[in-house]
Amino acid sequence: MSPRKLLLLVVVLLTLGALYVIQDEKQFPTKYGLDIQGGMHLVLEAKDTAKIKVTPEVMQSVIAVVRNRVDAYGVSEPLIQKKGDRQVVVEMPGIKNPDEARQLLGKTAHLTFWELPGNVQAPTATATGSASPWVKTELDGSMLVEAKAEPDPQHGGWQIAIKFNPEGSKLFGEISSRNVGKPVAMRLDDQEISAPRIEGPILGGAAQITGNFDAKQAQQLAVQLKAGSLPVPLEEVETRTIGPTLGQDTVRASMFAGVVGFAAVVLFMLGYYRLPGLVAAIALAIYAALNFAIFKLIPVTLTVPGIAGFILSIGMAVDANILIFERTKEELKRGRSLYAAIEIGFKRAFTAIFDSNSTTLLTCAILYYFGTGLVRGFALTLAIGVIVSMFTAITVSRALLHALLEGRRGLKSPSYFGVKVPASDKAS
Repeated sequence: MSPRKLLLLVVVLLTLGALYVIQDEKQFPTKYGLDIQGGMHLVLEAKDTAKIKVTPEVMQSVIAVVRNRVDAYGVSEPLIQKKGDRQVVVEMPGIKNPDEARQLLGKTAHLTFWELPGNVQAPTATATGSASPWVKTELDGSMLVEAKAEPDPQHGGWQIAIKFNPEGSKLFGEISSRNVGKPVAMRLDDQEISAPRIEGPILGGAAQITGNFDAKQAQQLAVQLKAGSLPVPLEEVETRTIGPTLGQDTVRASMFAGVVGFAAVVLFMLGYYRLPGLVAAIALAIYAALNFAIFKLIPVTLTVPGIAGFILSIGMAVDANILIFERTKEELKRGRSLYAAIEIGFKRAFTAIFDSNSTTLLTCAILYYFGTGLVRGFALTLAIGVIVSMFTAITVSRALLHALLEGRRGLKSPSYFGVKVPASDKAS
C-alpha cells in the first residue's frame, strides 16, 4: 500500500472512531459547565477571628476544606479557586438547592467533645456561657478519620458513624472510661447536637452521633466532618443561581450561529477555490468530528465560552487551508505541474501556519494560566481546536486532495483550482 493510501486509511479510521465516540453518549457522556446545565455560583470571604488572622496559608487550608466538602458531596466538575487575598469562588453545576449549598460550604463544622466534672449533673438546657457546667476536652474533629451517615437501628432515623485516629481513640477511651453513666456532649460550632449517656468504656475509637437527623441532614453533617473544619468562618458575599433553561437557550443560539457560519465558509470555499474548496469543506467536517470526540474523551467541560472557542477554531482551520490553496494557485500560475504545485503549496504554507498557530497556542496558555473558569474553558477548547486544525489542514486535506485527483484526468485542469486557463490552452 502506498503512503498516500495508508494516510487516507488512517484518516477514515480516525473519522469513524470519532463518530462512534460522538454518538455513544452513555459511555462517553458530554460534560456541561455551570452556564449550560445550571447550578450555583458562590463567592465566599474568609473572616478573621480573635485567634486566627487570614493569611495565604490559612486560605490554602480553607480552599482544601471547601474542595473536600464539594468532592465528598458528589458535585460533578466543580470549580474552586482563590480570588484576591481572602475570597473563594465556588461553582457547582447541577446543584438545585441554594440553601443546601450554603449550608454545606459556609458552616465552620468544628466538632468538640465536652464532659461534666466530678459529680456535676447534666443541665436541663444547653448552656454555653460562663455558667455552663460542661468542660471542653482535648478531643475534637481534627482527630476524625471517618464519618458516614447510616440508619439508626435503636432510635430510628439516621445517625453519623465516626472513627478516630490512634490519638483520638486513646483520648475517647479515657473520656468514656471516666464518664460511665454520665453524658458526653458533642457540639458542632458551639451548638450541641448530641449528648449520649456512656454505658461503658469505648476503646475501639468508634462512636455514633445521634439526633433527630433525616437522611439528607446526616449526609451533609458527615460530609462536613469528614472534610474537616474550616480554620476561619466564611461569609457569603455573592450568590448566583443559574437555571438550565437559560443555558440551553444560549447553547442553541451558539450552535445555530456555528452552523450558519460553517455553511457560509463552505459556500465561499466552493465558489472561490472550486475543487480544493470541496476538499476543505470535507476536512472541516472531519475536523469538527475529531474535535468534539476529543472533548468527550479527555473529557472537556463545555461552557458557552468554550463552545465559542470551538467555533472560532473552525475559522482558524479554514485560514490554514486558504494559505495552502493560495500558495498552490501561485505555483500553477507559474506553470508548475498540478502535483508539483500542490506539494510546493503545502510545503511553503506550513511555516506560516505553524507560526500563526504557535502564537495562538501561546495566547491560550496565558489565558488558561491567569484566567478564571469560563476564560479557561475558552482557552482550552480553542487550543485543542488549533492543534487538531493543523492536523486536518496539513494531513487530511492533502490525503483527500490526492485521493480525488488520482486516476481522474478531468479534475486536473487548473480551472478546478480557481486558476483561469488561457484561451490558447483551452483550444489546444
